[in-house]
Amino acid sequence: MPQRLSDAGPICYKVGMRALCSAMASLLLVCSLGSSCSSEPAEPASGATLFGQQCAMCHMRDGSGGALGPTLHGKQQYWTRASLVAYLKDPVGVAKQDPRLVAQGAKYSQAMPTYKMLPESALERLADHVLALP
Repeated sequence: MPQRLSDAGPICYKVGMRALCSAMASLLLVCSLGSSCSSEPAEPASGATLFGQQCAMCHMRDGSGGALGPTLHGKQQYWTRASLVAYLKDPVGVAKQDPRLVAQGAKYSQAMPTYKMLPESALERLADHVLALP
């Protein structure tokens, strides 16, 4: 009986190393995605951070809008936190029921994407950030 993995022959050694490398790569990936690789609890991302990650590509970092999305300044007159969270979960469905959003959407080449994959608390922080824009 082999005493070491390498004693079992070159095939077993390669398979063993492949499994070890795969496990290490998986661990590194999980840690790099912000999973709990440390004993410190993760701070939830702020609304500004979420905005930078999720919205800035189309709405610009300062919310001023651009070729892909409208300005998000002054949206307090149209939205509450709850209504904006509902919109973020189903932008196409909500927009179909609002003539203002239908007209606004016609100016852009693509529809607003859904963010239903984000947790409710993240959507609330994101909505709070947008509603705080001047």
